[in-house]
Amino acid sequence: MNRKIFRKTPFILVLVTGSGLITSALLKTPERHSTGKHQTNIAADKEEDQWVSAELAKLSMKERIAQSFMVACWSNKGKEHLAETETLVKEQKIGGLIFFQGERDNLQDAIQQMQSHAELPLLIGMDAEWGTAMRLSGESRFPYQQTIGAANNPDLTERIGYQMGVECGMLGIHMNFSPVADVNLNPQNPVIGFRAFGANPQQVAKQTAAMVKGIENAGIISCVKHFPGHGDTDKDSHKELPTVSHSVNEFETSDFLPFKSGIEAGTRSVMVAHLNVPSLDPSGTPSSLSKVIIETYLRKKLGFKGLIISDALNMKAVSDKYGKSEVVAKAYLAGCDILLFPENVSDAIQLIYSKMESGELSKEAVNEHCKRILRAKYQAIVHKPMIKRKDPAPERNLIINQVYEKALLCIKNENDHLPIDRLDHKIIRIAVGTHTSAFRDRLNDYAKVTHYKYFTPEEAVRRLKEVTLNPEAHYILDFHSDGQRARNNYGFGSWKQVLDLIPENAKATVVLFGNPLALQNETEFPKSVKSILCGYENTAAAQERTAQALMGAFDIEGKLATDINNRWKFGFGIEVKNNGRLKYSQPEELGLNPEKLKEVDDIVAKAIEAKAFPGCQIVVAIDGKIIIQKSYGTTIYENGDSITNEHIYDIASITKIASSTAALMLLKTLNQFDEKMELGQLVPEYVKETPYADLKAIDLLTHQAGLTPWIAFYKRTMENGELDPAIYHKTDNGIYNKVVADNIFIKNDYWKTMLKIIVETPLTGKKSYEYSDLSYYFFNKYIEITSGMGQNEFVDKEIYQPLGLQTMTYLPLKKFNKKRIVPTEYDKEFRKQLIHGYVHDPGAAMMGGVAGHAGLFSNATDLAAFMQFLLNKGQIGDQSIIKKEIVDQFTACQFCPGNRRGIGFDKPTVSSKNGPTCDLVSPSTFGHSGFTGTITWADPEYKVNFVFLSNRVYPDADNWKITKMSVRTEIQRVIYEALFEARQK
Repeated sequence: MNRKIFRKTPFILVLVTGSGLITSALLKTPERHSTGKHQTNIAADKEEDQWVSAELAKLSMKERIAQSFMVACWSNKGKEHLAETETLVKEQKIGGLIFFQGERDNLQDAIQQMQSHAELPLLIGMDAEWGTAMRLSGESRFPYQQTIGAANNPDLTERIGYQMGVECGMLGIHMNFSPVADVNLNPQNPVIGFRAFGANPQQVAKQTAAMVKGIENAGIISCVKHFPGHGDTDKDSHKELPTVSHSVNEFETSDFLPFKSGIEAGTRSVMVAHLNVPSLDPSGTPSSLSKVIIETYLRKKLGFKGLIISDALNMKAVSDKYGKSEVVAKAYLAGCDILLFPENVSDAIQLIYSKMESGELSKEAVNEHCKRILRAKYQAIVHKPMIKRKDPAPERNLIINQVYEKALLCIKNENDHLPIDRLDHKIIRIAVGTHTSAFRDRLNDYAKVTHYKYFTPEEAVRRLKEVTLNPEAHYILDFHSDGQRARNNYGFGSWKQVLDLIPENAKATVVLFGNPLALQNETEFPKSVKSILCGYENTAAAQERTAQALMGAFDIEGKLATDINNRWKFGFGIEVKNNGRLKYSQPEELGLNPEKLKEVDDIVAKAIEAKAFPGCQIVVAIDGKIIIQKSYGTTIYENGDSITNEHIYDIASITKIASSTAALMLLKTLNQFDEKMELGQLVPEYVKETPYADLKAIDLLTHQAGLTPWIAFYKRTMENGELDPAIYHKTDNGIYNKVVADNIFIKNDYWKTMLKIIVETPLTGKKSYEYSDLSYYFFNKYIEITSGMGQNEFVDKEIYQPLGLQTMTYLPLKKFNKKRIVPTEYDKEFRKQLIHGYVHDPGAAMMGGVAGHAGLFSNATDLAAFMQFLLNKGQIGDQSIIKKEIVDQFTACQFCPGNRRGIGFDKPTVSSKNGPTCDLVSPSTFGHSGFTGTITWADPEYKVNFVFLSNRVYPDADNWKITKMSVRTEIQRVIYEALFEARQK
């Protein structure tokens, strides 16, 4: 076979890799290597041995030496630089390239260009400690090792390593110079610091092993660095030679542990640092050039048989003392297989060759160096089957989020200040530094927050002095810095001066997004500071997760992986329990198959196409975690705005549970209501001396009191199709002050007439279930009388505000722009206009928009938060708004099997067939539907929280396609099927 053609065969595989295909290893769930499988090379099969021997035989001695040269290349430096590199590939026949700055596309082009001129495939490396984003612009990065170490979860670390390997493999990179295995014992270390997993040797060892397994299982060569240990230095080896004064025993019981762990985990390469280590080599020879350190300690003591790589040979720690060619030759003779970043390639190859000819270097040593490199190339390039890859993004995002969650550190939490439970107080946020909007946006999802933003502490101090700060507010002060070095206090500057401006009696939370070592000189804080969090990094993901934790969506459990000072040492961290608020998550966190959940999209798409409704919102939470939060379609069919998660819907009869029943449960908690009470006790003024006085609340709330289903009150206020001017007016003039729709106001006491009409309507006499709105007119008045305020004001003050439900409200036009509210029906009979921002239900409209049976508006997210509150048994953290036993009582079936209803709540049918739910829900499920095309169900057994909001009544309420197509129940079915599939795995 032609030698050149044979050698280009692997390159074809590299090109395929760059096109989006990767090895089968990249698609598998990571599996643990058998100990030393790759690094020993003992178990290499015959095919590998044959290939290595055959290729070695084809190389001259100079070419064998050249295989050790891994030259630096920048894909963004232009044609001249690439041409120079190409010449080295063609003429010097170097063995590999390490790529630095560039972009994804020009990197792949450069790799392709270089590989096309290589007789043997080039080994492509990259220093990608936090992913390829470390070198490539426009890429998103993984967390720093400091953060990963703080998360202290080896499974997550392994999965991150695997994802980084996938990322490298997609680009045609075979080798990632990661992980850093240094034990960062010196907080002032100028070169390691945030790049290390921490300061505890055992913990760093576990993390190193996990990262190695992940990278190697992705088919990428990992590189454990910087042997023998760069963690306890105070000089930067890029600029000068650091000295590590550890004893041999200290190395063996500390620094060596992560390297030993990485080797046992299967790393195929180890990088040797430029260090002066007197205890290991008294001669003062830098470790990268020391045969004693490499052979005695790395090869023999630790038993490493894989690739040994020099640290970059252009670093001043070695380059200042030795010539450009001499330093390369010394590293080679010391035992380095790969010579990283050599600057004078031709001369260095010649110098090494001359040392071989002189006998200073044996041919056997040259062959051993070359064979190790060839084996690496065979494993990483030649023997690598290719198949199509799957999108790693969902798994990647999940892992990154989980790392930031687990790393999040609380170092102060006075009187359990965190998480923030009730949200019915003013929250003021003061942000200092450059940052994304992620923290702000997620806080806004939970609560109404006033935001102040400044770029520097000095600007914040200057401008806040002009602001009157509320002494009773809850303050969140978040400081942002991308600086990871000690300079300018890790980029935070004089941040503490901002704290002095907060009123002394206020309660403040301080959040640092950046290196927690910024706290090393801080131990005392103003009285107002009740809690302090460290988010480690100034990334969008870190900010978003921290905002959720502040609000109680998940536990804070991070522990320090290194000492900050004598007060906050390794292992310190205050645990903060969640308060049950919904967590924004993704299906993969619960093991749900996102492909299965795409069936929801298909169901909605077909429904919109069939004009069952113009658009909708869906929120699904399982186990308190939102896995679906989506909006579809438009507000109306003709040129409507696209629905967003911020749009607000008329939720119609869901008002019965989210307002009236919730209010009654709260009043029962306060001993002001009992379901056994009769209407004559509740609202005697309106039902005395009528059969209605004897009706019990429980029968009314379960729809078995014999009430007629509905009364068209509006028809009694119209003559010849026109509104009675004695009842309605076009403007609010004090007497006609209850708004019905645009330019329609009803007499402010007409509700009394409506109650009179109800009690004059004969009862049916039936004791069986028959759904009716009418009892809620009375409960509306009872809630008003008992609370001393309107029902809208009562539920807002006592329930919605504490829960942070910003969109759940009556009379939405008083709070929101009309464009944010989704229109309902074009009312041709009563109001003769498009109902937009006003309640759709005519009776509720005649009550001025505030009624017990309808009138409430919300987006799907706030309704889901309310339902989660009920799933949490009426609790926010340790605070009880509604007693648990009352929630349990009201949400349970009261008169099964004859009547499925709870107290106020709808329930599944006993058979779960032909009912309001799909047949997969548990009997404990509770919820309600709304005439406008809305539904909500909460399932305590399976912990499923499902909300669907639409305006199916637009433009005509007679459109029942949503029911005929079983849209809502079919979506619910998909959710349960996905859940059951996940639980069976």
